[in-house]
Amino acid sequence: MARKRAWVDYVEKRYATTLEHRECDVDLEQLTATQSEIERIKYHMVRHEDFRADEPILVYKGRCGGYFIVDGHTRARVEWDRGARTIRAALYTSSDADVPEELIRIALDTGGGRERRIWEVPVVDRVGQGTPGWDKRRRELLAEWQAERDAHGPV
Repeated sequence: MARKRAWVDYVEKRYATTLEHRECDVDLEQLTATQSEIERIKYHMVRHEDFRADEPILVYKGRCGGYFIVDGHTRARVEWDRGARTIRAALYTSSDADVPEELIRIALDTGGGRERRIWEVPVVDRVGQGTPGWDKRRRELLAEWQAERDAHGPV
């Protein structure tokens, strides 16, 4: 949706390239995380309320391999924790070698100097489950999701 479009626009403009994509299942074990943590509230919503469950995650595959999660870390982690070993993804590729270089840098930065797999990304509660902050953050996530759906339609 909006996040996917924003990332595609950014990459195509920055690298003067055209991304190709297809929807397919990807192996969760091959995915490299580009996010330092997963919000517990989002994890809870995805796992127990099917929040954004109908949306494929966004993955970039480098020319020489390397699969990087661009959007959908929480959905990927929930599926991993449920015992799944694949997940539906919008898989993007490009012939430009600089795109995966940027993703490798991000993965190393967010992983404390090493690339991490989805099961290694910590699930962190920064607002306190069951608190007013939790309820507020939940409302924010739902409102953001609804605004995206209103603007772009369901996935």
